[in-house]
Amino acid sequence: MRFVRAGVVMIFILSLVIFGVSRVVLFQNRDPNEPEIVSDREILEIPCEYTQEQLLEGLTASDQEDGDLTSQIVAGSFSRFIEPGLCNMTYVVFDSADQPASLTRQVRFTDYHSPRFTLTEPLVFSEGEGSYDELMGRLGAQDQLDGDLSDWITQTDTDVNYQRAGSYTTTLEMSNSLGDTVTQDLPIHVVAAEGHSLEIVLNTGIVYIDQGSGIDAAAYIQELLDSQGNNLDTSLISSESNVDPQTPGCYEVHYQAEDGQGNSGETWLTVIVEG
Repeated sequence: MRFVRAGVVMIFILSLVIFGVSRVVLFQNRDPNEPEIVSDREILEIPCEYTQEQLLEGLTASDQEDGDLTSQIVAGSFSRFIEPGLCNMTYVVFDSADQPASLTRQVRFTDYHSPRFTLTEPLVFSEGEGSYDELMGRLGAQDQLDGDLSDWITQTDTDVNYQRAGSYTTTLEMSNSLGDTVTQDLPIHVVAAEGHSLEIVLNTGIVYIDQGSGIDAAAYIQELLDSQGNNLDTSLISSESNVDPQTPGCYEVHYQAEDGQGNSGETWLTVIVEG
């Protein structure tokens, strides 16, 4: 029994010696120098349709033992926006001893704008035919970085009554993955079914323009149809706009048509002026 105990003790001591020697060797052979990443600019400016090469512009990496490591720099993910269009990105590189180096710098998207709502057709409904599902079916959203955000639209408020003709408002909200949240009031029109036998078809239900830009109302007219679906001369359509291009906000262009035989129709184009 004593020999067994002595053997166990000897094995334990031998193990400690081997472990200690391995640690000493590892310490002596360790790489004392960590790699370094350097940027030649504080803020990287790139377009929304950037490439991986553009993300790495202005960066170099080196290590005293391994030399140039620039080609091994890896870009991480974008942080949430500090302000719309400006965020942080962290880069990392490893040397041959698996020692890391990291660098965080700001990234600005030079052509960025907040997500925008889209409409397949104007938010104009006949009495008794509109509904929440009809509204959401016409709505969409696009973001320059995330693409389609249609599934992220929520209606936060509305005063619409689809059973009674009138002008109403719905409040919509959406956010992209970088934290840019857009809240927008959009007008809804419910019209009486009688007396609206002409259909004014627009090529979109909503347009965005920059502050100070003009708008050509006629450019959004696609066609004019009678109750049988026949094409009529679009010169029968007149328009009236309340758009103030100098002041950011939500506006409308009102289109009306009459054929001289008692038939008429109307629709609205929503115009968002962005500051």
